[in-house]
This record gives sequence, structure tokens and C-alpha cells, in this order.
Amino acid sequence: MFKTLLSPLLVIIAVIILPSTGKALVFLPMILSLAVSLPNHDKFKVKYKALGIFISILQSYTVFAGLGISLYLLDEFMPEIYIGENDFNFKGIALVTFGGYLAALLLFYFYSFLFRLTYLRISFIVITICYAFVVLVMQIFSNNEFLQFGVEKFTSFLISWLIFMSFAYSLCLNNIIIARQIKH
Repeated sequence: MFKTLLSPLLVIIAVIILPSTGKALVFLPMILSLAVSLPNHDKFKVKYKALGIFISILQSYTVFAGLGISLYLLDEFMPEIYIGENDFNFKGIALVTFGGYLAALLLFYFYSFLFRLTYLRISFIVITICYAFVVLVMQIFSNNEFLQFGVEKFTSFLISWLIFMSFAYSLCLNNIIIARQIKH
């Protein structure tokens, strides 16, 4: 149980220690990969732990960079979608929500090559539930009745994404809740 909670705890400590998370967005993929790979280094498929940690960091940066580029290109081709009387722009919400969920699934897919995993189908459900908590947290802490994924909210979205996804990955790697549900 401690290993499962250690990953999100490491993310929270790293975010608190960083002087300005907004200026240090480039370190967030590394924080996530270290928070997941260090407590779960015994689950690596590779022989050398340092190599596994390096591959984890490389995977994290690759997914974040690739997703950033694809969302930028998708932003260019996606039409503006307005809802409501005040012409609220739905496009930003759709891009960030879709992008965050896709990043979570894609990173876990890459982690499946690096870590020994069981119960892959249930792991994707765990990731989906944890991502729903990210959206719920953004909804609760939003000032409007809609999700506000503007520039001022993007950093808080990323931090909540890191916390909940590190928890989801840690649950999937350690099989604590999953194994109990399958046995009963």
C-alpha cells in the first residue's frame, strides 16, 4: 500500500519544492516518470534499473512532446465550437480533456513495454476513473459553471493530472485494489 501512495506523494513534494511550477513545466514529465519508476523499479523488465529509469523519462518526454505537437496541429484544423448565450468556447475544453486522456493512455501503453504488468484491461479502467477525477477536480475548483482550461488553469490541470495519473499507474503496477477485486 505504501508503494502505491508513494508515487503521488513524490509528485506533490516535487511540485511544492519547485519554486515556480509555471516556469518549470519542462520538468513535469520528468517528475512523473521519476515518481512512477523509482518506487516501482523492481517491476522493470530491463536488467539495469538506471536504464529503466532513463527509458521511463524518455517515454514521458516523448509522449508529452508528441501530444503537444499533435494538439497544436489539431487546434489549427478544429473549428471553434460555442455553447450558451455568452459564446463560451468549447474547443479548449475538448482539446485539453482529449489530450490529457490520450496522454494518460499512451504513456501507460509505453509503460507496458517497460514494466511487468498484469490485468491490462482493468488497468485501463483504473486510468479512466483516475482521469475522471482530474476533470472533476478542475470542475470543482473552476470559477465558472463550465470547465476553465485557459492559460491560468493549465498549470493546475497538469499538476492534478500528474498526481492522479501517478496514483493510477502505481495502482496498476502494484495490483493492490485490482487483485483484491478479481479474487472476490
